Amino acid sequence: MGAHPQEQRRGRGRLRPGRGFEFVTVRGGPQGNGINRAFRRTPLTTRLTSKHGAHLISNVKSTAFKRQNSVPWNDYLGENFSVRLQQFFRFMKLVQDNQLCGVVHCLFDPFKHVTSMTLSNQAQKIMEVPNAGGNSVLSEVLSCEMLKRCFGAQLLKTEMEVCYFPEGGCITDYTCRMFDTTLGVSVTRAMKYKGHYTMEDAERLLMKKLTGVLQSTQNTLEKWSKQLLHIWATSSHVANTITRAYDLIPEEVKSNTVILVTVANKSREIFMNK
Repeated sequence: MGAHPQEQRRGRGRLRPGRGFEFVTVRGGPQGNGINRAFRRTPLTTRLTSKHGAHLISNVKSTAFKRQNSVPWNDYLGENFSVRLQQFFRFMKLVQDNQLCGVVHCLFDPFKHVTSMTLSNQAQKIMEVPNAGGNSVLSEVLSCEMLKRCFGAQLLKTEMEVCYFPEGGCITDYTCRMFDTTLGVSVTRAMKYKGHYTMEDAERLLMKKLTGVLQSTQNTLEKWSKQLLHIWATSSHVANTITRAYDLIPEEVKSNTVILVTVANKSREIFMNK
């Protein structure tokens, strides 16, 4: 039989029969020798597989995109999109430990437009229910879908279901349960229509969003342990700029918020005002 269509198109792995869209091998490796290398599965109930034995980046405060082949990665391959995450177990620890904060990057590669995707019930709910009037519904829908597919996140409440007192301040986009931790999730987009995305742009975005996270956590009547700030970035340059700017943010503003920066340079719809 010929290769699976997904294998032919991506040229990086194969699909195991009977396993749906579970990514089980990665083509090539740190030496770039083009050999198929099978890796053991992560013990978590997700569709991520873990790349072991690569060298970790040391002596840095956060995880930026250095040389992609020099850091561990995990891949998710599904019907709608694939995701490559650097340092999966670090991300899990950041979420589970209430005292930790930090930045983790991943790459998002869609196979189809979001309006043509087969979404989970919880992502479909975010798509359909009223929100607070923002212009980034698709980014929130894909955020929820990605966290569910890759990390088993379960939606708890949508934006308008979360209660606050006093009202009128910053609010979170949705709440979920992930890695046995209750999270508030705030979704934003890092982009610039004209000009070069600068450190000042990144620092301004982080200060605004992290301060908003602190306010919504303080005012909420829900019980979450910490918040995840999910940032969609238009390029790896933007993602790296955000990471460098993060190291300049005061510790009291970072608090225990985890930042997941997702590069989605093939998903223009995320960055449109819809």
